[in-house]
Amino acid sequence: MYTELIDPDLPGYVEARAPAGTLPGIFTDAWQEAAQQAGTVPVLTCDADTAIALGAGVGAALTIKGALYAIRERQPRNGGGVSLILEQQ
Repeated sequence: MYTELIDPDLPGYVEARAPAGTLPGIFTDAWQEAAQQAGTVPVLTCDADTAIALGAGVGAALTIKGALYAIRERQPRNGGGVSLILEQQ
């Protein structure tokens, strides 16, 4: 499982509060360019199956480091992971 790669000793490790429980992952900012706008967006990389089981689908809310985020996109990763593209609320 991808969860085994999410190590609490890694930089950016967080435990996000998802609709149905705690979702461990790596929280980073990723560069994005779209329609004459460029900048960073918050991303949580985690295990895809765990994210689904905890209700972390598109539109769901996550609390990370005390801030509220909405999941606006899911991008599959090799090995069963997913990058959740977030938007701060």
